[in-house]
Amino acid sequence: KLTKAVTTIGRKHTNDVFLMDESVSRDHAKIIALKDGGYEINDVGARHHTTINGKVVSSHRLKEGDRIGLGDSILIFKSEETPSAACVEFLSNEDMSQETLEVASLDAKKTSVFSVDDADLQSLQKDHQRLMLLYEVGKAISLHLEDSYHMMDEILSAALRTLDAERGFIALVDENTGDLTCESVRDNTGDQEPEKLEVSRTIIHKVLKDGVSILTANALKDSQFRDVKSVREYSIRSAVCAPLLFREEVMGVVYLDNRVSAGSFSQDDMMFLTALCHQAGIAMRNAWLHRQVVQENIRLGKALKPKFQVMGESEEMKKVFAAIKKVAPSELTVLIQGDTGTGKELVAQAVHSLSPRRDQPFIPLNCAAIPKELIESELFGHEKGAFTHAVSMRQGKFELADGGTIFLDEIGDMSLDMQAKVLRTLEEREIQRIGGSKNINVDVRVVAATNKELEKYVEAGEFREDLYYRLNVVLLKLPTLRERKEDIIPLAENFMAGRVKKISPGAEKLLLAYDWPGNVRELKNCIERAVVLGQGEVIQPEDLPIHIRKGGRIIPSPLGTIGNMEEDHIIRVLRYTHWNKSDAAKILGVTRQTLDNKISKYKIKK
Repeated sequence: KLTKAVTTIGRKHTNDVFLMDESVSRDHAKIIALKDGGYEINDVGARHHTTINGKVVSSHRLKEGDRIGLGDSILIFKSEETPSAACVEFLSNEDMSQETLEVASLDAKKTSVFSVDDADLQSLQKDHQRLMLLYEVGKAISLHLEDSYHMMDEILSAALRTLDAERGFIALVDENTGDLTCESVRDNTGDQEPEKLEVSRTIIHKVLKDGVSILTANALKDSQFRDVKSVREYSIRSAVCAPLLFREEVMGVVYLDNRVSAGSFSQDDMMFLTALCHQAGIAMRNAWLHRQVVQENIRLGKALKPKFQVMGESEEMKKVFAAIKKVAPSELTVLIQGDTGTGKELVAQAVHSLSPRRDQPFIPLNCAAIPKELIESELFGHEKGAFTHAVSMRQGKFELADGGTIFLDEIGDMSLDMQAKVLRTLEEREIQRIGGSKNINVDVRVVAATNKELEKYVEAGEFREDLYYRLNVVLLKLPTLRERKEDIIPLAENFMAGRVKKISPGAEKLLLAYDWPGNVRELKNCIERAVVLGQGEVIQPEDLPIHIRKGGRIIPSPLGTIGNMEEDHIIRVLRYTHWNKSDAAKILGVTRQTLDNKISKYKIKK
């Protein structure tokens, strides 16, 4: 019997109401009898709080039907007249269907009853099952992101266990053909892929077409489906089908049915399955995207791998390889010196791929290929509105290479003004975009390359001495191809890429006798030409270019005419502007008509 104005509730055994529930605090709440005959519940600082009808409260005047949450325990407040004395009857959680908590007023005129009847318990148990289903689906998604088929099987099994379904399946729409393919099929015995699953296509096609869920409590009497042949033929009574959605795209369906009893599924069941399908649809789309990313990474890895292969068995190249392996793990700046076509960029990539920065960007820039007036923007980027055509902010190569390696090819062709700005960046490790005022920190390793002897350019005042010493921390000199004759045939065989079987002895003799002024690049072009134009599976002497057959050497003049230089400059600017003639004309400082005349004069083609 209760004789107190305040009734305490908690896990501690000294409380008036003792709850053996680990989720309930030792001192959880108290119920106060008010002077007007009502009751008020107060939370006393419980770790898991006190809730009324799902909302956290610190104090609340109790009303008829209020659902009180104390940890995992739930009590229903009911008020009824009773002549009996105040009393409390509390049974264990295991007997919750019979549990009644009565808290009477002190004057015994009114009694408040907390009870969980059988109907409430069944509802709570059903809610609990659905929460467990969501938990299982979430677990399946996290465990099987890389295996969407296993994930779908787990989702279907969980749905069958929770909803009163006899059988079910998950089917996906083929992106290419539009056909529906079953990915997971189960029945309520747990068997996978029953021998024969006969369902109504009408129900499924309607879900696919409209993108909405369908519930039929008794398909044989439902006006939408009772005349459908497949419904009658397969004796489908209850069915629920929901679309697997990603945004507004229907990716497939989840179908459950029961041929034994009508009314197996409720409106709540359909709404729950719909919500489940939304979650599953997003998960399966993410799984598909994950597979695409993995496959793309594999493809890119294969595509990039050959770039890192610097080949050579000669003593000269073995020295280069040893130097690369030694310097790559450090943060030292590297200067690569070698003739055109010797593979300077391949060496730079090898240095990067063997360094701790291998997983960060490798950003190359050919300083000789960028017009003088554009190279600053290429290196440092620009802010929106910095100049006429700066319609948006653009990051430069230094900023893009942050955390990785920047490769400055043909740095000997860089102007003195730009050399000073690059030097400042190397010393202060920060850049400033054109038109900007903010200093941006950059963490980059610099690898530079040149086909010039920079010492002579320093002596002539054409290259900054301070920048030279800043770059020339480690010097890698690449030998010409004529200095490593023993590498010519292995390189040539590599360039054949299995498209022809071998090189004839006569062709090998010619390849070894030639001086290769264009080095490895020229050899590669020569072999690829021979493979395409050759008549058989063996490269013969007649498949090689005429100047190689004659043992001659074509040496282009280092100087060009003014016309040659103008043509070359126009081509560079056109490539930079992606053949936007208006932009190119403004950069060149000429009219659009003048540019068109020059393009026609030099027969420049896109």
